[in-house]
Amino acid sequence: MVNFEELVGKMAEFEVLVAKAHLLLEEQTGIKIDKMTDFLLKFIYLEDLHNRDVTMTILANTLMTNENTIRSKLKILIKNELVELCQCGCDGRTKKIKPTKLLQRLLIIDATSKLKTMESLSPLFKKAFGSTLDSLYKDHKVEPYKSFTDDKAQREYNSQYLDAKNRYKNTHNNLA
Repeated sequence: MVNFEELVGKMAEFEVLVAKAHLLLEEQTGIKIDKMTDFLLKFIYLEDLHNRDVTMTILANTLMTNENTIRSKLKILIKNELVELCQCGCDGRTKKIKPTKLLQRLLIIDATSKLKTMESLSPLFKKAFGSTLDSLYKDHKVEPYKSFTDDKAQREYNSQYLDAKNRYKNTHNNLA
């Protein structure tokens, strides 16, 4: 029988492990991901996944906040090559905001580590989804990534982030 307090405890443990992993990544990379920045990253990724354009107006209306606040967050994300600005159709005045390949890969890796953390915390979750997830990990080439319960793996994850950042670096600017 499932004890509700144990379930709440496992959820809290999961959130603590994920927060710790993200704080360690922030410390190593110097990129501070506050709640708004985290939302922007995931929103931009999700809208792109559904082939919907994201513009400054859409972000300002969605967040009901000042465009300057969003611009300052986007500048940091652009500088760290997590999002990019592109022309929006034939209107040269409007720019759409798109995730880079680096951001797409990082979100897949992050989700993988979160799922593996759930598997390590919950034998029931592993039993229910383990074989399906193993197949998905293989398809997306994320089998080597570990759960956030493994501190050694977390240090490796952070170094792999830096390696991925260099691998997906936009070289078009360097050619000009």
